[in-house]
Amino acid sequence: MKLNESGFTFNGRHCRRDMGCWWIEKDGHPISPEVQRNEYEIAGVSGSILMDGATRKGLTFSGTLVMAQEPATQTEAQDKLRALMAWLDCGRQRLIFDYEPGRYYLAQVDKGTTWSLKNWFGGETSVTFTAQPFAYALAAQTGTTITDGTTGDVTVQVETFHPAPLVLTIQNTGSAPITGINIMGGRVKLSGMALAAGKQLTINMEAPIDAQDGAGTSYLPYAESFTPILLNAGLQRIPIALTYASGSAGAKITASVRGRW
Repeated sequence: MKLNESGFTFNGRHCRRDMGCWWIEKDGHPISPEVQRNEYEIAGVSGSILMDGATRKGLTFSGTLVMAQEPATQTEAQDKLRALMAWLDCGRQRLIFDYEPGRYYLAQVDKGTTWSLKNWFGGETSVTFTAQPFAYALAAQTGTTITDGTTGDVTVQVETFHPAPLVLTIQNTGSAPITGINIMGGRVKLSGMALAAGKQLTINMEAPIDAQDGAGTSYLPYAESFTPILLNAGLQRIPIALTYASGSAGAKITASVRGRW
C-alpha cells in the first residue's frame, strides 16, 4: 500500500494532512460484515432450517495513529493527544479511507484510547472505530422528472451490491396544494395533506425512515402505508401518482439512491 493511501478522513479532517498523524492498521481491515442468518434447528431433524431474511453485524477498524513529528516534550505530546481526542470523540461520522475515496462508513470511536512510546519514537495512539455494516457511495445516483399532471415516472441508474434505500424529493411547482402521494403502487401512500405551492417533501427510506418538508415537519401522520423501498442494481423505474386540490398541477420529482456494499 502506498503511503498516500494509508490514511483516513473522519469528522471532516484527514489524519495526516490536518492532524499530523500516520495511520497504521492493526490486523488489516474488514471487507464484508458477519451475517446473522435467520436459521433454526429443529429437534429430530438433521441440520437446520434456513428462513428468509438476515442481518449484518457491525464492522471494526483498529489501528494506531503515530505522530509524524516527534513532540519536543511530554507536555507538547499531551496537548497533541488532547487535540486528537477532541477530533475523534464526536459520535457517529463519515469515515473515508484513502484507499477507497469514493465510499464511506458511518463510524464512531467508543473504546478508550491509549498512548505509548513502545513502538514509535514520537509515540502512538491506539484507536478503534466501530462502524455500521455497509460502505456507502459518497456520490448518490439521481434521476429527475418534471410533470404538469397527476402522474410522473422517475428513473435512476442504481450502482450497488446490497439493495439501497430510496430518497425521493417532491417539489410542488403548480399552484394547487398536493393532497396525496402514491409511490410504486401504494407501497408508500400519503393522503389528507396539503403540500403548498413551492414547497417540497423528502421521503427518506434510510433509517430512521421519515417524510419531512423543508421546515422539518413530519408527514408520517398522513401515511396510509409506508413500506420501506430498497432498490437493486440496474435501471429502476419509480411510478408516482399525485392528487391536488383546485388549481394547476405540477411537480418536480427527484429520486436519489446511495449504493451500499
